[in-house]
Amino acid sequence: MMAWQDSGKHHSKTLVEIEIFIRTQIQDTAAVTFDTVLLRGASFESPRYNDVNVHDLSLDSRKIAEKDVFIALQGEQQHGLNFLESVLKKRPGLVISDRALTSSELALCAENASGASKTPVWVVSNIKDFLGEFAAWFYDQPSRKLKVVGITGTNGKTSSAFFTAQLLQNLGQKVALMGTLGNGPIDDLQKSANTTPDSVSVHRLLHEFACKGMQWVVMEVSSHALCLGRIQGVEFQTVALTQVTRDHMDFHGTLEAYSEAKAKLFTEYPSKNQVLNLADSLGLEICKKAVAKPKSQEIWCYQADTNQKYLASESLANLKVQSMRLNAQGIVFTAEIANQSTHTMLATEQVNLALMGVFNLENVFCALSILLVNGVDWSQLKMHLAKIESVSGRMQVLANSPTIILDFAHTPDALEQVLKAVKAHLADGQGRLKVVFGCGGNRDQGKRPLMGAIAEQYADSVMLTSDNPRDEEPQSIIDDIVKGLSQPEAIQIELDRKQAIATVLQQSVQHDIVVIAGKGHEDYQEVKGVRTPFSDASVVEQWLTLAKNR
Repeated sequence: MMAWQDSGKHHSKTLVEIEIFIRTQIQDTAAVTFDTVLLRGASFESPRYNDVNVHDLSLDSRKIAEKDVFIALQGEQQHGLNFLESVLKKRPGLVISDRALTSSELALCAENASGASKTPVWVVSNIKDFLGEFAAWFYDQPSRKLKVVGITGTNGKTSSAFFTAQLLQNLGQKVALMGTLGNGPIDDLQKSANTTPDSVSVHRLLHEFACKGMQWVVMEVSSHALCLGRIQGVEFQTVALTQVTRDHMDFHGTLEAYSEAKAKLFTEYPSKNQVLNLADSLGLEICKKAVAKPKSQEIWCYQADTNQKYLASESLANLKVQSMRLNAQGIVFTAEIANQSTHTMLATEQVNLALMGVFNLENVFCALSILLVNGVDWSQLKMHLAKIESVSGRMQVLANSPTIILDFAHTPDALEQVLKAVKAHLADGQGRLKVVFGCGGNRDQGKRPLMGAIAEQYADSVMLTSDNPRDEEPQSIIDDIVKGLSQPEAIQIELDRKQAIATVLQQSVQHDIVVIAGKGHEDYQEVKGVRTPFSDASVVEQWLTLAKNR
């Protein structure tokens, strides 16, 4: 049980209430069968239940407890009803399926109905269409009791969410995170299988956070979540965009479809405020459309790239756009990364940030904009900026002399931004930039040569290795990366990631910077469907210990 959850059940609905809600969501009564086994002959309108209470909802058969509601849907590989036998043994309060039961499944239900515990089984063929709304209703609209912030973008979601949560916490607010780093308060994050959980889990988590007295929830919203309806029913206080570049082409097919998915957060979900990065083409496009069709939301724009131009303020006059928009001037990078500060002008004041890279300014600006658009005074915020810490596995400095940096960069744009940012910190005329990376298997193959070309362009030394090859042959993935190189003979290849990291560190000297990219905070390596423990950070720590003792 998660430390921040109640040990007992704290929520319930009756079967009568659930049936009434479902009836409000369906148009075709023929698409619904209540009580598949117990009362198959009953008329659709007849009352069927005593005041039976059920507890939590779940799509995962392993998480079902007595009196819970199991919702059986078609997953990527199996249907939830494949686990019906084990579910019925747990004596759930209700099973809802999106398809009719087979004869063998009906037999299981009949056997269950003859015992001491009778579990009703309903077939609601379109349950997936309103699953998020159902979960929101079941948990009493938890997003209305919280200030929920949704952040989307290709890169920067995790850092922006983490920075936002840090600032809120430093301001004395109770805040929870939901995303890549896990779910829960910053100091008690529990691992999550997906960046954005399924819609039932989203509302259940929001309900648990509200019960625990949280005031804010900062949620990363992935493109998958936006396409698959995982945030259906969530009412946002603020939605924010970092930036959009190529990613997940294996799922979306085209960059246009991917961008359209990201834009849904701003066009299809209710929110009081919108935060947009005008240095990003999609952010600019969303802002222009908002100008054409004025909305009631407050719009806040930020920009860390001073080479870009803001929309003229008069073109935003019919929007509630804040006159104070954040930008950066006079950026200075120090050579000593351990004690480095990025100097920038925020609201005409100079502040120091213990972070690396211009792109991290965008992430800080995103976090600041979220708080500013929600009425937090700049005077309150500026005193906490120097306290912002980097996210584990995101431009994380593990050591100096040589400087060793861990980063999650696994897309062409992310790798380019990291290498460009780090290059700015190289001491003049001293040191070389080295990169260790690979590409994941069973994912977008088109990005592989692009990442190879970027690594070759910006790094002085390139080591190619494995990064979650999954069901593909590691060498085949490397071959795809090599296709983007103009001088493939100049790079190193070592399929064993641990050995690849050790080799590059052994070859490095005092002023070098080594970037280990792709896995960041991940603590596993996935090969042929099996995840084995593996951490880039642990490999580096072991190497440093051995080097120290030599």
